[in-house]
Amino acid sequence: MPTPLRIERENNLRLSDLAPRVQKLRVSVLPDFFLDRIISVPSLTALFKEAKAKAAAGGGNLRGYSQTEVHGGNATNLAFALATLSARTRLYCIGDVLTHAATSKRPASLHVRILPGRPGFTVALEFPFKAKMVNVMVSDVGDLAYFNGSKLDRAAVSELRESDCIALVNWSANRGGNRLARRVFSARGRKARLNFLDPADLSGAEDRINALKKIVDAGLLDVISLNENEARILTRVLCVRKLPTAYGPRDVLRASTELHDALQVTVDIHTPIGGASTHDGYQAWGRSPGFVRGFVTGAGDVWDAGDIIGHLMHFAISDRLQFANACAYLYVSSGRARTPRLEEVTAFLLKRRATTTC
Repeated sequence: MPTPLRIERENNLRLSDLAPRVQKLRVSVLPDFFLDRIISVPSLTALFKEAKAKAAAGGGNLRGYSQTEVHGGNATNLAFALATLSARTRLYCIGDVLTHAATSKRPASLHVRILPGRPGFTVALEFPFKAKMVNVMVSDVGDLAYFNGSKLDRAAVSELRESDCIALVNWSANRGGNRLARRVFSARGRKARLNFLDPADLSGAEDRINALKKIVDAGLLDVISLNENEARILTRVLCVRKLPTAYGPRDVLRASTELHDALQVTVDIHTPIGGASTHDGYQAWGRSPGFVRGFVTGAGDVWDAGDIIGHLMHFAISDRLQFANACAYLYVSSGRARTPRLEEVTAFLLKRRATTTC
């Protein structure tokens, strides 16, 4: 039977004393590190045309494309974002000397444990498509391809037990993701803890979703976070109404609600136009502060960071969505892949609150 849901309204999000409360949070994130090369493409059609012309001429160099190289991977991006937002964060990731170098400059509140292995590499193409910025990634997942958690020693498992939240991400790229999920989500310890999953692009991982559902049915998962593409695939696999390609707020909210009924966990969906959440008999939609043509690679990870903090701070759902949307919006509008600091997010929200109440 579908859960009867109520629309939850804003609940006066307390911003004045947020920093000291967030600084007490302990979040563990795993398991991927990628070295990302991000290429800005003004027109995908023009790129393909130019590439074909070069190939016909025997090869050559395509010049004039702006590129950025950054540390990446869902877990790494999420951990850096959480630490920038002041949460005490531990990142457990697969990597090598490149990983050590790329993570050496990190926030003081971020601790990194590198598990030996070959890291991932990604080339991300960012381009406008149907009036919004999208990114298409070409990835070599390295040793993440089958990471079942066997490299986590007793000390790491003990640290996981002390976390307020364990965030497992990029499950779809990891053929050992279900074994890893059982290993880390079972380490609840004595205290209540949030188990959070962002599976990443589910294309090609549909055959493992039923096994993941068994983990959900065992009560090991609390929150699943999805973007619109992931929600579309999951609705299809779980035989609920598919999220349309041309969607609006009602479509996203309906997908969140129906996936919640199918999985019986909190379902959070983030999109460029806003976010939806269904949680504990309530549902809410939070509109994005605006649309900008900015740096979109990693924006979902920053949204997840805001969402996790909102869950751990027990924000009302509308307030949690407002907070996560603001984090992602400030990241995208920065134009340089920079996660906002907590004081920047609170200042932004306070300014919007003052504007709307005038």
